[in-house]
Amino acid sequence: MRSDSDTPPPRIAADLSRPETRSAAAAGLLLVGTLLTGATTSPLLPALAAALAFWVRYEPRPLVLAAPPVAGVMLLAAASLHGGVTATAILAAMIAVLAVVPGLYWRRDVRRGVARSAGTGDSMDARRIDPYVLTAAEEDADLDRALAAVAGRIGASAVILWDVDGYHRVAHRRAGYPRHPPLRVRMSGDPLGWTWENAMRFRVERSPDWAEPGTLVVLDPLRRMGEGGCILTYAFEPGRMPADELPFDETAVYVRGILNFREARKAAEEDRQRMRTLLAGLTRTPGELDIESYAPEVCEIARDLVGGTGATVGSWHGDHGAVLATAGDDGGPRTGDIFVPPDSELALAIRAGTMIVRTAAEWTLSRTHIAQEHERWRSRPRSLAVLPLRAGENVIGVLAVWSSESGALNPEWLDVLHMLAPYAAIHLQHARQYGSIKQTAERDPLTQLRNRRAFEELFATETARFDRYGRPLSLLMIDLDHFKGVNDTHGHEAGDEVLRRTARIIGECIRDVDTAARLGGEEFVVLMPETGLSAAVDAAERIRSAISAAVINWQGTIIPVHASIGVSTAPHTAPAPSDLIRSADEALYTAKDQGRDRVVAAATR
Repeated sequence: MRSDSDTPPPRIAADLSRPETRSAAAAGLLLVGTLLTGATTSPLLPALAAALAFWVRYEPRPLVLAAPPVAGVMLLAAASLHGGVTATAILAAMIAVLAVVPGLYWRRDVRRGVARSAGTGDSMDARRIDPYVLTAAEEDADLDRALAAVAGRIGASAVILWDVDGYHRVAHRRAGYPRHPPLRVRMSGDPLGWTWENAMRFRVERSPDWAEPGTLVVLDPLRRMGEGGCILTYAFEPGRMPADELPFDETAVYVRGILNFREARKAAEEDRQRMRTLLAGLTRTPGELDIESYAPEVCEIARDLVGGTGATVGSWHGDHGAVLATAGDDGGPRTGDIFVPPDSELALAIRAGTMIVRTAAEWTLSRTHIAQEHERWRSRPRSLAVLPLRAGENVIGVLAVWSSESGALNPEWLDVLHMLAPYAAIHLQHARQYGSIKQTAERDPLTQLRNRRAFEELFATETARFDRYGRPLSLLMIDLDHFKGVNDTHGHEAGDEVLRRTARIIGECIRDVDTAARLGGEEFVVLMPETGLSAAVDAAERIRSAISAAVINWQGTIIPVHASIGVSTAPHTAPAPSDLIRSADEALYTAKDQGRDRVVAAATR
């Protein structure tokens, strides 16, 4: 490689690319302009104060703190020459001096890190915690400076490092000298594409569209990582390109070393972050007894742990499974989806009894699916890992993690996740048992609707919400007409079937936010938050019509069923939620008196 004396590095251009150099130059020019255009009465004074603040922020040398006071003294001196030192002149000079305040505040944020991720909440110097902690902007600036040094030593007018997305055949400008706006180049038909496809260094006599016209370009495929990688390009003025390959080989080794060091530093930081995530999750998940809370928590921990973009967890019931939760923005399995072998990756992992890991080359959604064929994706996975969750000898669930990005899932942390699978399985089992107990305590055993006690708890919650926000709250009181005759004529088993079918019909006619409950006997109630009287009456009419249209065949005999429904809404027909049940019950009795099989709304106040 050429010596520094042969081709001196472009030091002036490199210095002008630094923010502290640009800030100092701007402050100097603005100070001269301010002095020439009236000093303390100059319209450039606010711009001068801003430039001084930015200079204080970026300049690492402490001497820069003297710049705003010196500027203020110079302004006062110029003001005295123009017409004396007045109160206005003193105030204007103070504006320049006080530019040090925001500069110092920003300087603290740039030069000092706040160790929030460690959980201490105390402000401390991040470099004292870890000398390798750099912001993304600092890392990019370091890489730009390295490429500027490369350009100087090899005699290039420009050096650009490209990130290659081989899956989409696009190259993104990652860093380079001199600095330019970010570039995104479609590699098809471009020298970047030729270099990438042939995996060899190219010299191009005709400059591409992204290079300066008239320059000679060398493209070097720096490295490949799966479908992606990096390309290093050089632009030379005519007659400046090295004749042999040695300088390019040495530069490639140098830049690879920089990238490897950065990635090792990033990997170490990611490992620390994942360990914090893991420890936080292990501390937090034992407290999640409700499966509706525990399942999403497991998905989030698994996704963050292995660097995935999505995750799902499901329960297993011997011959089929059900999705409990999904995390991420890629789409995929939905809560409640049923999965069975052989077309489901979740079921295949359970059948195999071990973790299944698939890369993009091994797995496509056209052949198998994570849960079932109807799942929808915004970003299709390109790598996948599925772990059965085993508690003792029994498989009780399954966990899947995927990534829609080009990089594979972190294999070391996949092994950690595999070791944690039995721990997750035990807690999933406890959550299922807790859910079963809770279900038994809250559900009516015959109809599986909420029982009276569960309804009263929910009603108290909605009452408090009404008292705070004043949003309408409706209640439907439903009673089956002549139900005693069904029991007397066809027996209590037939009556139980009528109650079960009625409960199913009510559940199908209401929204997810509504709550249906069995109060006792043949009496049901529906609580409808955020619902006015008109909408509640419409819902009641749908329920009544569906019950009347139902065909209930009991041992060859069709049992006709009809219902009367009373409707009340707070605050329209009842002054407060505490009056809803009484008001709806009165409307129900009015429906009975008017001939049954009808909906009656309580009178408005």
